[in-house]
Amino acid sequence: MANPNSAQSYEEMIAQAEAAVASLRGAYRQQLTEDVAALVDVWAKLEPETPDATLDEVHSLAHNIKGQGGSFGYDLVTSIGASLCDYLRSGHRVSARELDIVHAHLKLLKLVSDNDVAGTGGEMGERIVEKLRALTS
Repeated sequence: MANPNSAQSYEEMIAQAEAAVASLRGAYRQQLTEDVAALVDVWAKLEPETPDATLDEVHSLAHNIKGQGGSFGYDLVTSIGASLCDYLRSGHRVSARELDIVHAHLKLLKLVSDNDVAGTGGEMGERIVEKLRALTS
């Protein structure tokens, strides 16, 4: 048995952890697809006169998406989810323009999910993050 304090043991544990995360990535990918579909479904039921319940549900789903993305190598998903959560938390977002900004987040999440954009999304991801910063500031 290897010494638990040895460098080799540490490297083996890291490799096992990385393998475990990689094996779960496919399951996460399916979960992301389902979560984004749920967001789209919730958004489709939005009543502009009474958006609060819908926005609460959008926030809850976005919070889950934000929390899981980075763990599985979907940093852009986490960035978009964080932007949406922060935006919803920072005020009562019920004007037509504010609802359009929420919708823009959802469309971007769907775009990234549909195209299986992992990591930060490169140059496209940078443009998305910058666009969201401009919209939400």
